Amino acid sequence: MEMLALLTIPVGLVSLACWIYTIVVAFQKGSVVLGIVSICPLVGFILGWVKNGEWGHQKVMIVWSICIVINLILNVLVAATAAS
Repeated sequence: MEMLALLTIPVGLVSLACWIYTIVVAFQKGSVVLGIVSICPLVGFILGWVKNGEWGHQKVMIVWSICIVINLILNVLVAATAAS
């Protein structure tokens, strides 16, 4: 397996951890409905940014955003090298 493809695994795991943490925080803050709808990763990501000041996890959202950007870049590079 290519080195770039292997790099997507830890980045994806960190992204997964941030998503799970966002769901847990939603439930801990007493918002059952937001916790349930956060099971969809896109909704969880948006709600995490909307509520980051109230929930106090801006650093998690920054890490999650960086992971998404890095993963997108890596996937494009992997696809480009596979196509050539």
